[in-house]
Amino acid sequence: MVLAGWGAFHRCFLAGLLTYLKSPWLDLLLPLSLSGLLWERSGNPAGMVWILAVWLGLKFLRWLPSQPVYGVLIGVLAVILSAVLHPVSGSAPTDLLLVLLAFAAGLQQTRDQWRIALWVVLATVIVSLPFVEFSRFNGNLDAIPWTALRDALPQGAVRIQKITINRSAYLYGLFSLVGYGLWRTEQRPWRSILAAVLGCLSYLLVCGSGSRAALFFPLAAVVVVELCWRHRQWVARRARFLAASLLLLSLLFNLTLYWPSSPVAAADPSDVGRAEVARCFVRQALRSFPDLVSGQGYDRVSDHCASKVFLPEKTTGIPHAHNVFVQALADQGLVTLVLMAIALALIFQRLFIGLSGDAAPLCLTGLACALFILSASLVESTLLKTSLQQVVSGYLLAIAWAVPQVSSAPSQENSRTISP
Repeated sequence: MVLAGWGAFHRCFLAGLLTYLKSPWLDLLLPLSLSGLLWERSGNPAGMVWILAVWLGLKFLRWLPSQPVYGVLIGVLAVILSAVLHPVSGSAPTDLLLVLLAFAAGLQQTRDQWRIALWVVLATVIVSLPFVEFSRFNGNLDAIPWTALRDALPQGAVRIQKITINRSAYLYGLFSLVGYGLWRTEQRPWRSILAAVLGCLSYLLVCGSGSRAALFFPLAAVVVVELCWRHRQWVARRARFLAASLLLLSLLFNLTLYWPSSPVAAADPSDVGRAEVARCFVRQALRSFPDLVSGQGYDRVSDHCASKVFLPEKTTGIPHAHNVFVQALADQGLVTLVLMAIALALIFQRLFIGLSGDAAPLCLTGLACALFILSASLVESTLLKTSLQQVVSGYLLAIAWAVPQVSSAPSQENSRTISP
């Protein structure tokens, strides 16, 4: 009797635990990971990493009884954790692995779970406010035509404590698009208004960061998404062609930035420096066929380019190529770059198709975030170093694989918020 009672209790306990682990409220650990900044002031504090690792582990644990492959992912997380906590280089194998693990954590979530998850991710804007600091001069202030207003605003650039300015701007730009998506798709007016307020607050922080890319790319993403939404049936029918065209346009955009005689690259000294760094990375990647295929490891190309481009007195100092794909080509090789391109093509293809299906409102948000992640990756190494942006980016890309919601009632699109 005692053994039978203990067995029943054990089964009930496990059932309750699994139910809790499948709850989208588990995602509260994402904004709460910023509390790790209280324990160690650095770009990738141990407290933040531990909280994000716990979140990933619990996400995988929920599916472990039915799918043993998630046990393998828990093992991968355990193996790389020490390298994330104690990085030995600016670019490391743990960078893309964290993105992939976060992507896996978002798989098999229903649309209802994703809606709550997006609200939790958006709440990170509020949680980040106590950690906001000001650094160098905010160049975005020059765009304000009124001198009195420009002088009245804080002159420093916004950052999340010791996370770099560009990476802080990237996170706020991503959160602003989550707010935009919820504003467009929420059925209750007060929720839609709240999402708009938080999204606008996040974009104001982007403006305060001084980042030009994070200022422009969210607006461009919204324009593209609105056009896709208005012609969603046409977009869905041509999803594969549009996904391939998007990647081709991205390549042409980078060629325009990095080509030596390009007027775009020569317009600003900072852009000239970035273009030189990118060309140095590409030259090193192409120097031999084995290096091109497999990559040269981590920081080797950065160290070389530091001495060859604009830091001649240092052997190190260029932490990244200011481009995720160029960085991957140099560090991890052509195979990794091709796999990244295939993955992005599949993500965009599924999101384009999803715009005409039952998950259309969710795909609208996912498409906006994916467009921003892609565009930011072309001018900044957004998936390197800082664990929070790696995890949030990978997680939001998994929206493309949202599964049908579990509720029996048919979902109703809100004609007010997502109408053409």
